[in-house]
Amino acid sequence: MRIHHIGISVRNLEKSSSFYKKNFDFKEINRFTKPDWTGKAIILQNKDMRLEIFSFSDYEEKQDDFSNLKQIGIKHIGIQVDNIKEKYDELKSKGVDIDEPKKGTTCAWYCFLRDPDCLPIELIEVL
Repeated sequence: MRIHHIGISVRNLEKSSSFYKKNFDFKEINRFTKPDWTGKAIILQNKDMRLEIFSFSDYEEKQDDFSNLKQIGIKHIGIQVDNIKEKYDELKSKGVDIDEPKKGTTCAWYCFLRDPDCLPIELIEVL
C-alpha cells in the first residue's frame, strides 16, 4: 500500500499549477471539471508523487494554524530534495517565500516554504 496523491484547494488554479511545475518539476497529466461544480481541477505528477489541485469560483477562506501540531489536520506537504541548500538558493532567487534550512531530527536538513495560497511545503534532505 502507498499514498496515491495529495489534494489541495487553491484560489487560482493556473497560478498554483504553475508554481508546482516551475519549482518542483511537476507535469500536468489531466484536467477536469464536473457539471455540478463551480470550479476545475488539475492533476500534476512528479515520478510517483501526484498532486490534485482544485479551484472553485465560490471558494471559502479558512485559516489553519499549520504550526500548531496539536490541531487535527494536514500540516504540510513534504518534498524530498537531493541538496536542500541548492534548492533553497534556487527558490529564494525566484522570490519564493522560504525559510532558511535547519538541521533536522528525522532528516539531515529541512526548511519550510509557502505556495501561492500560503499552504506549507516542507523540503527535506534525508540522512
